[in-house]
Amino acid sequence: MIKKLIISFSILLLVLTSCAKKPATEQSPAKPGGFDVTKFIGTYEGTWTNKTTGASGPAVITIVANEENKTVSLTLDFGGNYLGINDPPAFTLTASYDENGAAVRGKSEILGQMDITIDKDGNIIGNLKDLVGGTIPSMTYTGKIGDGQLNTDYTVTLSDGTTTTSELRTIKK
Repeated sequence: MIKKLIISFSILLLVLTSCAKKPATEQSPAKPGGFDVTKFIGTYEGTWTNKTTGASGPAVITIVANEENKTVSLTLDFGGNYLGINDPPAFTLTASYDENGAAVRGKSEILGQMDITIDKDGNIIGNLKDLVGGTIPSMTYTGKIGDGQLNTDYTVTLSDGTTTTSELRTIKK
């Protein structure tokens, strides 16, 4: 009888330990995340300010994703005398994205030749040439999108070789 009890208890113990949660060291490691476009979609509102001249104006940037095509549409609306244009019309840019980030490459009437990247952490690097129909030779900028903000700092090189520094500060609405 005692032998049957020990065998029954051993079987019960075996069943219970096989159903128990595995310790954290035995669980498979989490896979690193790629570019999550859903973190960045929305409307961001704020201001741009030319820190060299003091000019400023409102800024609204709307980001919409097409996850099936892995593209993002960015509609930019800058008010005031942005890039020397008196209240330029809103314009839309298209970016493609993959697991590593997003890229805007191509040509825009206002921003000229564009090479802009956003990595999976929301870090932004932009190099633009021949802005506003070629009247502005170049612009470079760095910034960050995430945590409910889209902020960049940028330097514009004018045709006479001088530069201006500006910033864009927005909050997701």
